[in-house]
Amino acid sequence: MANKIGAKNPMIKHGYQYGNRQLVGPVDVGASEVFSNQGGHFVWFDTSRRIEVAGSGNNPDSGAFIFGWAECGAFTASSTEGGSNLMVDVSFSSVYCIPADAAVLATMRGKKCDLVTTSNIQYADVGEANEGYLIIVDVDITNQLVYVHMNPVTVYITAIA
Repeated sequence: MANKIGAKNPMIKHGYQYGNRQLVGPVDVGASEVFSNQGGHFVWFDTSRRIEVAGSGNNPDSGAFIFGWAECGAFTASSTEGGSNLMVDVSFSSVYCIPADAAVLATMRGKKCDLVTTSNIQYADVGEANEGYLIIVDVDITNQLVYVHMNPVTVYITAIA
């Protein structure tokens, strides 16, 4: 398997691929959040400022911003709110490999897409760009995967005045 960026790997490796990383944390996790090895780990904050797996239907215009990528393997958080915590990569230049929810095409490179979570697996929603959380860097047509980084426009930013 090879793609345009030259990645060659006989085994599919979901998750971090390359780019500068910027880890923050540890950050408290919402109750019973499930992170699967088969999908993405992009997270956002809940109303209590705990991270949870990002999904669909929330729009950056209404305050639902991506925070980053939770650094973990297969993991289920404590059933207590804030009972678990994880480090989070908040770098715009980190590129991740995640499965697509539909057929991918070479023409998707450079396009925005959304996120969707089904059966505890987070996918790139390649047919939607309503939220535009991710930018597709490359595609693996054979395995229906996309290489993505966070769209800086839809990322949660904090600053000190």
